[in-house]
Parts: sequence; structure tokens; C-alpha cells
Amino acid sequence: MSTAIVLPQLGSWAQNHIRAIVQATNEADFDGAFDAFVAKDAEITFNGKKISRDEYKTRLQTEAFRETGAQVVFNGTVQVPGTDASGVQSSFIGEAGLFYTAIIGEALLVLGAPQQRQVTSSINIFVQDDSSLKPPTLPGGIHGFFDPRRAFKVNQVFLDVTPSVEPNTTSTSS
Repeated sequence: MSTAIVLPQLGSWAQNHIRAIVQATNEADFDGAFDAFVAKDAEITFNGKKISRDEYKTRLQTEAFRETGAQVVFNGTVQVPGTDASGVQSSFIGEAGLFYTAIIGEALLVLGAPQQRQVTSSINIFVQDDSSLKPPTLPGGIHGFFDPRRAFKVNQVFLDVTPSVEPNTTSTSS
């Protein structure tokens, strides 16, 4: 009987990581999700502008942690297998494109009502194993779960819309 961990294919891997970033409700969860997704030396284009990894993290983190929850719906995912270090084609690395919508419930109330934001995004990523990461070693030389994949190129188009709130102008007379 094998006890090997089966890693998710690239499309599922990307969806899981994006969902973890969007649904993070505290800084520790966000940092962990972001670091598990984006390589330390990633090339990032965000809304047509080349930015640093730190700036990308800040942009995704803006107004985070004031949310009560988020729903993420992937409207489409496509993946192209890549080639690993030994020259073998693999569906675990390569390029992926995802289009998603997230509805984020805010903890802030406006006029007594909970508010929501809608994020719509298209993201293309190039994913490969990060050779700078080392698998954990448990006592006895046993290796724990380890997924060395990271996005080394990210090109994201991102729209964050907060609906405007109109004050109630309906009046009643007695």
C-alpha cells in the first residue's frame, strides 16, 4: 500500500491557492497563502503594469481582513502542461489561465446593512518547481507533505468594485 501524497494538477492547484488568498481573514492566513502561491523572485504584471512581489502582495491585501467571508467562483480554467527538470512533460507544472469572480462580505456596516465587494479577475500564471525550497524532514528521516510549486510569472487583470450605497430617499407622511 502506498502512502504517497498525490499532488493536484495545475488547474486545481491554482484554484486552491487563489481561493485561499481571497478567503483569508487574517494576516497570518493571507501571508501563508500568498507565499505558497507566488515565488520569491516572481515576475508580476498587474493591470498592465510591472510591479514587485511586495507591491503585488500589498495590492491583493488592500482592505483585507475586514471581511466576514468570501465566495469564489471560477468561470473558466485552462492549463498547458510544462516540462520538468528531467525533460518529462507534466500536468503539474506549466501555464494556467483562470477567470474568476469573488463576492466578499465586508464586516463594515453602511446604513446598518452589511456591504459586499465584487472582484472580477483574469490571471495567467507560469508554474514550476521552486528549487530554492527544501522539503521538511521529520524525525527518523521521514518527509512530510511538500509541494514545491510556485508561480514564477503572474499576469493579472483585476477589478475590485464596491457598490455605491444610496441613502433611502423614500419618505412616508403621517
